[in-house]
Amino acid sequence: MEVHHHTHSSRKKWTHYFWEFLMLFLAVFCGFLAEYQLEHVIEKQREKQYMESFVYDLQSDTALLNEGFPLKEARVTAIDSVFLFFKDNKNAGRIPGFIYSNMRRTLWDRHYRRNSTTIDQLKNAGGMRLIRNKKIADSIAAYDLAWLRAEFWRERYMTRQVEGQHLINKILDANDLVNSYYENIVPSNLPRSVTDTLNVRLNRDELNEYLNFLHDQKTSTKQDKMSYQSIELRAERLIELIKNEYHLK
Repeated sequence: MEVHHHTHSSRKKWTHYFWEFLMLFLAVFCGFLAEYQLEHVIEKQREKQYMESFVYDLQSDTALLNEGFPLKEARVTAIDSVFLFFKDNKNAGRIPGFIYSNMRRTLWDRHYRRNSTTIDQLKNAGGMRLIRNKKIADSIAAYDLAWLRAEFWRERYMTRQVEGQHLINKILDANDLVNSYYENIVPSNLPRSVTDTLNVRLNRDELNEYLNFLHDQKTSTKQDKMSYQSIELRAERLIELIKNEYHLK
């Protein structure tokens, strides 16, 4: 009689399963670390690219702002020249050509629009979260807010200049200006010979309102310049801060 012995496969020890689990865990964990590190490197690169672009925008803003300050100063000078004329000629019924030219010059100066390309990307694409330096992030937010305030007041500033044009049209007698209108001479660039000989009658009934308006415009122009000088200073400080933090040239 044959006796059959059943062979049993040997069971694996628990330590074998433990090491298999550990190796699998380490493989997954190392893959996660590698992916995390790669994402971190990519985000740092994007952050630096954003900052390089933002510095370019800031430099563009400062150049534009500094270019416009002399125009605002020239406007204030033109306003003062008009005041001085009427101070010395309280009952004047006419104005000479150079005062007419200065009255036209009181109507305008530089209106600013910033380069907002990068700041719009940072806000709309969630790029602000990439900026790890809190001081820089806060400074960018403050700079943006300063421009938003300036843009809010700019519309009123421009509207008031249009009001000045209406007042001048009421004050000046067009009959004395027909020749210059016909010849299409730009008032602020009148040839010297024309400026010296031009003599324009005034409607004095509107003069009081006009001079009070000019005082308001002088004050507004000075305040506007100071506001943008503050923005320009913020931009300069921010450029230096970003360059130092990100080692930019």
